[in-house]
Amino acid sequence: MEEPTFGLLGPLRVQHEGAAVHIGGPKPRAVLATLLLQPGGFVSLDLLTEILWPGGAPRSAVANVRTYVRALRRALSDAGISTAGLRTQPSGYVFDASPDEVDLLLFTQRLAQARAARQRGDDDTALRGYESALGLWRGSVLQDVPASVAWDPAITRAEEARSVAVDECLEVRLRMGDFPPLVAELRSRLTEYPLREDLWEMLVRVLHRSGRTVEARSAYAQAERVIAAELGVEPGASLRGAGEEVNGYVGRHLRTSPVPVCQLPIGVPDFAGRAEQARRLEDLLATAGRQPVVAILSGPPGSGKTTLAVHVAHRMREAFPDGQLFVDLGGTSDQPREPADVLAEMLRGLGVIDSAIPRDLGERAALFRSRLAQRRFLIVLDDAASGTQVRPLLPGTGGSAVLVSSRRRAPGLPAHHVPVGVLDHSDARALLGAIVGPDRLREGGTDTDRVLACCGSLPLAVRIAGSRLANRPGWTVGTLADLLHDERGRLDQLQTGEMEVRASAELSYRHLSQPAATAFRAFGEFADEAAGWLVTVAAGLGPEATAVLETLADEHLVEVVGTDRLGLQRYRMHDLLRCYARELAEADDADLRHQRRLQVIDTLVALTRIANAAMPTRFLGVLGEEGRPVVPPTGIARAVRAQPVEWFETERRLLVHAVGSAVRLGQVHRAADLAVELASFFDMRGYYDDWLWTHRLVLDATPTPSDARSAALLRNLGQLHLYQDRYTDALAAFDASRDLFAALGHRSGEAVAAVGAGSVHRVTGALDAALETFTTALDTFSEAGDQHGQAVAHNAIASVWLERRAPGAAAPWLASALSLSRAVGDRHREAQVRRRIAVLHELRGEPDGARAELERALRILDDLADTHCAAYVQQSIGELCLRQGDAGRASALLVDALAVQQQLGDCRAQARVACLLGELHHATGRKQTARGYFHRSLSAWRRLRAGDQADLVDAKLRSLR
Repeated sequence: MEEPTFGLLGPLRVQHEGAAVHIGGPKPRAVLATLLLQPGGFVSLDLLTEILWPGGAPRSAVANVRTYVRALRRALSDAGISTAGLRTQPSGYVFDASPDEVDLLLFTQRLAQARAARQRGDDDTALRGYESALGLWRGSVLQDVPASVAWDPAITRAEEARSVAVDECLEVRLRMGDFPPLVAELRSRLTEYPLREDLWEMLVRVLHRSGRTVEARSAYAQAERVIAAELGVEPGASLRGAGEEVNGYVGRHLRTSPVPVCQLPIGVPDFAGRAEQARRLEDLLATAGRQPVVAILSGPPGSGKTTLAVHVAHRMREAFPDGQLFVDLGGTSDQPREPADVLAEMLRGLGVIDSAIPRDLGERAALFRSRLAQRRFLIVLDDAASGTQVRPLLPGTGGSAVLVSSRRRAPGLPAHHVPVGVLDHSDARALLGAIVGPDRLREGGTDTDRVLACCGSLPLAVRIAGSRLANRPGWTVGTLADLLHDERGRLDQLQTGEMEVRASAELSYRHLSQPAATAFRAFGEFADEAAGWLVTVAAGLGPEATAVLETLADEHLVEVVGTDRLGLQRYRMHDLLRCYARELAEADDADLRHQRRLQVIDTLVALTRIANAAMPTRFLGVLGEEGRPVVPPTGIARAVRAQPVEWFETERRLLVHAVGSAVRLGQVHRAADLAVELASFFDMRGYYDDWLWTHRLVLDATPTPSDARSAALLRNLGQLHLYQDRYTDALAAFDASRDLFAALGHRSGEAVAAVGAGSVHRVTGALDAALETFTTALDTFSEAGDQHGQAVAHNAIASVWLERRAPGAAAPWLASALSLSRAVGDRHREAQVRRRIAVLHELRGEPDGARAELERALRILDDLADTHCAAYVQQSIGELCLRQGDAGRASALLVDALAVQQQLGDCRAQARVACLLGELHHATGRKQTARGYFHRSLSAWRRLRAGDQADLVDAKLRSLR
């Protein structure tokens, strides 16, 4: 029979037509091994990266993995092996293989066939099947490939299946009376497992039935010695019975059938949800056999860890016939239980009398492990304080299992870690329905979802809410939802009898160190997830900040929700824990809380200034000047300097909220500083709603605008009004800003405001006024020595001459604008100038030159990630393509530009682009589509009260009839 192509049952082997195939170095072999251990299953790139670089992957890890897979495909193909089964998926791979191709699959298939024959009573066929299956093994699984913890479950299953198969084969030989080889195999197995009483019993009985009574007696005596020496006990009843039989006497020991121990507390009758986690735990416990299984359920206060552990333990009782032990370790109490005391309690449960219990912790642990070595117990250790408390309480060998519940993570324990968090919405609804009844749940309608939202789907909170409803038949679900609506009184409502959310949270809080407790209270200030550095600032922490946050995460008081665009960790606190944190924070000294809030705002202002200094674009506005000497944490300052746009994007909601917080604290100057610094980012990304809200909020809170901050805010509002075609408002804001800057002697600010006013004049067709205003701005920039401003003014003056279709007059202004932009390193301004140079080329009848300039401008804006300005350049390229007859390219560009302009709220640009798309589709014969775009353009022009433009589009619509 031809051997499988791929061999895992021993050294990793690949062969084709009897010849070995060389796969490559350790990493390609590890990739192949991982794929073969899960044939037909999805293997993610993340898993392969973890296996190949367990100490930390390089940046090129994903690319390297793909290289190894390509090398693997090439090696297999070169050897004549089909690689059709090796499929690439978006974030990983699948290796489809049949049992004939992989020895592990073939072993499983042959083992199943052998068992089927054994069930039919066909021992001859069964024996051949077992021998055929076991004959595939050449050693331990993947014995020549460096081990990976990710493979452990699959390897353990395979090795356990082999061990069980050997035992089953021995039983078949025993029934068939095939004694000579059976004796040899039993002695070999006992060398590996000297404490297995079933193997000793089989050996004793086989020797006795073979007529080798002296050897049988000797074997029994050896079994007694080994078990006594290793475990300190005598053999079990079954093995003793075999010994009595071969020694010629019966009855020396009173045979009893002890009642199994069952210490499990009663499970809740209305258990609901957690189906996936319960199934996972049951599957884990079912694997207990040659080695014990330990599972740790960890999660936040009130997540139902104990309830789940007891529920699963009851369901698995039959799998552990020797009994179940339950111990409350008191981890959240003032005095967690000592392991030595717990061991004494469990040893008594196992039948050890007090006088036989050793005094030393190590000796008690050893005796406990010995007592469990040949038995199947399920042990539930509830409310564990730490891994140190749990470790001495774990069995060492045998078929027992342990369920541990803890509020703290215990990564050092040899265990499967099962996080227990809040319920998903359907499970939370099912739990509430199990408590109050399906009719009342159904009558609650949408109020049920309100109750669950207020409970944050935390099992304890849902259970309390359900109990309150169940005990108050006169209440509707809406009544409870209304009571829970106010966050400040929510915890008062979530208590009934002995159950209380606040008390549950307090059990964890009181064990925190002072810095960790301070950080916990600081989380009460944040309504959403927060970056670690922000909590550090809010809590006034120093170098210990990282350890403090890790402590809160280990205690499940916060959870790590991932990393942001800057690679920094972000944390989230459950809403009910946040309510408790806020309660505690409100009891702190009021002055201290006020100072810490100001520290947060000042840090945000300092970081926005760092970000603006590193921005890829130069803002045409007036930014703030360094005020309060605040130094942000080094790590975040460095990250913001490296990725300013990403930081603004990540913290946009926080920054906008901080403007409002500063105003509420009466710190209008701080609010103004932050709003002014945010305008450049809002301009770049088109966040017009945030822009308007922050600036209007601060200006409304300013009694009489009289300083540079107010002038800058007015200038920024003018720019926003201009973008959104509110020309009267824009001109009023620019003029007010210009007057205020002039009164303050702020020449650059005055010139910037003047450029804004000139832009309004140009857009509205007042070209003489525009040229005069731009020229005045240029003079003022020159007096102030502001080269960037001069570049802006030169470009603006050129725009007026282009509007007048005078390319000769515009050309020198554009040349100087381009030169100045490049001299100051302002790529964004360079792109804007090139866009105007493209118009110059068009006026001169040079379409190729125009398109080249627009493509250059678009590349710059794409590099700078400025979608706002890039949309306008795309529009210009689309118009040019349309005039040149390139309809396909024009359509793609104009549709993209229209989508961005709609998002930005630029009605004028939308009206123009929609009209262009209408013309394009009309020219290509798609009249219905053209009609839709013309209607859209007409509607926009009418909203802008642009009658002339509306009439032109209306004429185009009529031509389609």
